[in-house]
Amino acid sequence: MSYYLIGIGGTGARCMEAFVHLTGAGLLKDNQPVKTIFVDADVSCGNLVRTQQTVDLYRKVRKLSFGPDGIFKNDIINSGFWSPVKKNCNTLDDVFQNTSLINKDSTKPLGMLYESLFTEQERTTNLDKGFRGHPAIGAAVMTEKMDINDEPWKTILPQINADKNAKIFLFASVFGGTGAAGFPTIARLLQAELHKDGEGNCIAKIGGALVLPYFQFPPADAANSNEMQAKVEEFMLNTKSALDYYNKNNLLGPVFTSIYMVGENDLSEVKKFSLGSKDQKNEANIVEMYAALAAFDFFNKQTYDTRGEVPMIGRKEEDRITWDDLPDVCVEGTLKDKMATYIRFLYAYRWNVLESLRKIAQDESYDKYVAWYKDLVKKAGGIDVYHDKEMMERFESLGEYAEHFFAWMHDIIQSSPRHVELVNERVCGACVYDSDDDRKSIFNFFKKETQKFFTLDIYQVVLPVAERKDKLTGKEFWQSLCNYTKKMKKTEAAGSEILMQAIQDICK
Repeated sequence: MSYYLIGIGGTGARCMEAFVHLTGAGLLKDNQPVKTIFVDADVSCGNLVRTQQTVDLYRKVRKLSFGPDGIFKNDIINSGFWSPVKKNCNTLDDVFQNTSLINKDSTKPLGMLYESLFTEQERTTNLDKGFRGHPAIGAAVMTEKMDINDEPWKTILPQINADKNAKIFLFASVFGGTGAAGFPTIARLLQAELHKDGEGNCIAKIGGALVLPYFQFPPADAANSNEMQAKVEEFMLNTKSALDYYNKNNLLGPVFTSIYMVGENDLSEVKKFSLGSKDQKNEANIVEMYAALAAFDFFNKQTYDTRGEVPMIGRKEEDRITWDDLPDVCVEGTLKDKMATYIRFLYAYRWNVLESLRKIAQDESYDKYVAWYKDLVKKAGGIDVYHDKEMMERFESLGEYAEHFFAWMHDIIQSSPRHVELVNERVCGACVYDSDDDRKSIFNFFKKETQKFFTLDIYQVVLPVAERKDKLTGKEFWQSLCNYTKKMKKTEAAGSEILMQAIQDICK
């Protein structure tokens, strides 16, 4: 069995990013892979590119061994990207070949009907930056041009049909253009091609998260004011119209096993207006984390409710979001415990373990100062980072991933109109935007003097900070790692898995 994840539009891509970061914590009930597909007309959308890069980095990290039941246990496979807009179809007029329709007597009435349904701006605006908040354009293009013989559908559909327990989950916003159009359209077209049981029901289970309005952005500048664009003041109207349309035409009920709806009453502020393309890089948001948790809930379910019940979740307090406000989607263990171990692991690895590995990779003689390296890495694991540059690159990729994770978490803390109390904000470092608006994490802690790490209590990384007699400062973490050889007789791990399991055990 595999899990299949489809992110539609910019919001879909950001929800996929959240899913990737949460997958690393081991929230799925088993070790099965997750296969992802990205859908967007805006090929160079900054949100899409960032998520694809996160998937690539996640896969680099998994070249290290972590153990079968711990963190990073699930592979994430990028199965491809699909744009509903074909080559040489720059506008909606190109998609429907309107010039030919209007100029032929036999099709002229059809061309006139088409022109009455779409404004001239909608028909002639270049689609290279997506559907710009106009779901009617997206629905028309997708219905017209989605072909199961296109990749990645040509490859992925046989895989789903060969999978007796396949589960498919879609992410999309309902207030934009691509997501609102693609959510029902892609699901229905997929369902038509999937195998059915004796009663005509789709064997594969299909679920999805529809994201309601949760952010707003400033008005367009003078240069873009006349361009076709998404408008914040139309988000609620678009949402109502789309949901009414879905309901009246029964587009979702026969297709989806489960639908999750996630939104926010108080909209977060996006700092910069963008029509699309590489400039569209929104900060990560807690709503996307909720949507990602919906996917875990769907994938982890053993049975699905058929009585039409509608479970709900909401905040306990108006202005705070804590771990208790997040749905516990885990089959074994709890969300908070798994995430706490994962976060502490990334923190301790990035600013303690990796710093020593780097020094040894540069100077072989430095290993005499690092007892845990000699015992857990070189002797038991058979790894020599000074001579094995490829292995050191893998260790570096985990450090880079940790920086991406904390930058993502920093966005979640900063972008919400609520107080998001999940992680101690200090450990996220200073995440800033450079002159090109690319998100880069600038971690000032321990950059030059790693000894400062030893003054922090790792138990205080995850909120709330509980009063406890024992502490896990960097110094105590180091000592625990050096003394871990006493537990070596109890493990069958090999290679980098020995070190990774040791860090996990200490950070629990």
